[in-house]
Amino acid sequence: MAFLSSCRDDEFETSPEFRLSFSVDTLFFDTVFTSIGSATRTVKAYNRGNNPVRIRRILVENDANQSFRVNVDGLSGVEFEDVEIRAGDSLFFFVEVTVDPEGDQLYPFVEGALRFELVGGVQRLPIVAWGWDAIFYPRPQDSVQVIQGLPPFYTIGSPGEAITWTNEKPIVVRNYLVIDTDQRLDIAAGTKIFFHQGAGLWIFSGGRIRALGSVDNPITFQGDRLEPFYAEQPGQWDRIWINEGSEENRLENVIIKNNFIGLQLEPFPAGPQANELSANGVRMRNVVVRNNSITGILSRNYRIDAQNLMLSRAGQHLLVTQGAGQYRFDHCTFANNWNLAIRQSPSLLLTNRYEASAGIFTGQIINSQFRNCIIYGNNQNEIVLDMDEDVNIDLTFSHCLFRAEQDNILSIQQDYLSGQNWVGNQPGFINFSAGDFRLREDAFVRGLGMNAAGLPTNDLIGFPYASPRPLGCLEYMPE
Repeated sequence: MAFLSSCRDDEFETSPEFRLSFSVDTLFFDTVFTSIGSATRTVKAYNRGNNPVRIRRILVENDANQSFRVNVDGLSGVEFEDVEIRAGDSLFFFVEVTVDPEGDQLYPFVEGALRFELVGGVQRLPIVAWGWDAIFYPRPQDSVQVIQGLPPFYTIGSPGEAITWTNEKPIVVRNYLVIDTDQRLDIAAGTKIFFHQGAGLWIFSGGRIRALGSVDNPITFQGDRLEPFYAEQPGQWDRIWINEGSEENRLENVIIKNNFIGLQLEPFPAGPQANELSANGVRMRNVVVRNNSITGILSRNYRIDAQNLMLSRAGQHLLVTQGAGQYRFDHCTFANNWNLAIRQSPSLLLTNRYEASAGIFTGQIINSQFRNCIIYGNNQNEIVLDMDEDVNIDLTFSHCLFRAEQDNILSIQQDYLSGQNWVGNQPGFINFSAGDFRLREDAFVRGLGMNAAGLPTNDLIGFPYASPRPLGCLEYMPE
């Protein structure tokens, strides 16, 4: 620890050869968003000598734009004098950066150095940061609204407008961004959308979204913390909330990760169609939803058409469906490898009951099926069906692998299982715990899938399905 002057001057290190040691040779900031700062980087300066050392002055130099901010052992400032380190001890520095773009720079670069003035001369620790210019929402012209019971939100564009996001620059969203009635959000392949803590995307009643990535250039929704530690951390932003649309919503080759709820699909709860099955739903092709603190997909009174869907690592459920619904899940992998706490809830919870302000209601399940799917996790029972059978339920599972207790499967077998299904076998993932859901050569699920019209030709990453097909969204690929 650094300490205030308490030693006699003749006790301090006076050798002109003395040098501090540092925990890094250069302090790097990998990539930060321009204009909004970064997380803190930490560096330590060590006094490896036999005497205490007094640093006459510490400051950031070659920083014309004042990009860097420094905290020395708990004290903030731009310059520090007479800082002391005991013999064999160390001193912490905490450094932040803001990178402002100049002109049309997409990747602006700044550098500077921490300057340490010692008795024997000057030492420098280089600091280097790369910025990433982005489009930020809300913009100055966007008015954030606050309505009781809703998160702060704002709309963009004009009524009826098709709003387009391209991959030219990242999109950074704060608060809730609303695509309003009769608007459509088109997102081009390769676009990266980053959300601040508590932020989300809301496709309001009558609005639409078309996020059309490609296998080689997917669209990514994630949090705005870019440090490596946050790359796969849940709970960094809220959710994508999609209400009933004027046409089908489409998500293709999309990654949604690190939020509380990946997708929440439902008619607007306060709208006139709140208790009806949505006229239009969402079509998903090659979609990954992972690292959700609560649930991967939460659906109520909604239609879902999903092929090559991979849901993994959720704190409660991977998929919850409530109320009325129409579902098609083909070649989907539900693999809950949550490891941050004990999880009591099943990965799949399907019920036709739902709760509204006026009470508990029951909806019909129509023309719904799960085909060639894996339903697996680290709990003993990863699927629960809670159906009120006083209304029509048309739901079948065919050629699916379940991790479930035998008694639970027996309770649903007669009404919902069709053709071949398997219970209790391990799928054969390369590394389930680490989230590597590729198939081993000896994977149990290879060759167990059914062939039927309408099934996808290629898997999640574009590799052709074999004949016979596997279960899940990934075909076996030889090394």
